[in-house]
Amino acid sequence: MSIQNINTEAGLRKKSFVLYFNGGSIWCEHLDGMGDMKEKVIEKFLSDKKSFCRPSMTSFVIVNLDETEIDDDILSCIYDTFVGSQKRFMKIAFVGVKKIGDRNYLREISRKKGCPVEFFDDFEKAKWWVLP
Repeated sequence: MSIQNINTEAGLRKKSFVLYFNGGSIWCEHLDGMGDMKEKVIEKFLSDKKSFCRPSMTSFVIVNLDETEIDDDILSCIYDTFVGSQKRFMKIAFVGVKKIGDRNYLREISRKKGCPVEFFDDFEKAKWWVLP
């Protein structure tokens, strides 16, 4: 098994969770390290949606897509989920979204939902932006 396959398998097994940080809580959506496994990324995100869109769940979110190939289907799924949700999100940070066009598309979530959206290359910086 190649190192890339081992890393992708590890990415598939990562669980999303609530992180208690700096006096608050953040939903950490782990879609990182999943390489080109588009269907698995979408499947995991839609499965986790049942948790992070609940009214009782924190409204602060980090979506980690580092080392995952992002295509139009993944972007649309994420966009449609946030925009279509009845939940009011306070802040959404994306980690690992590198392309300007992808960032501009996801930035529209802010306009549609009225919550700040920001992009980071570092998970730690994203945490501090979400809950300073």
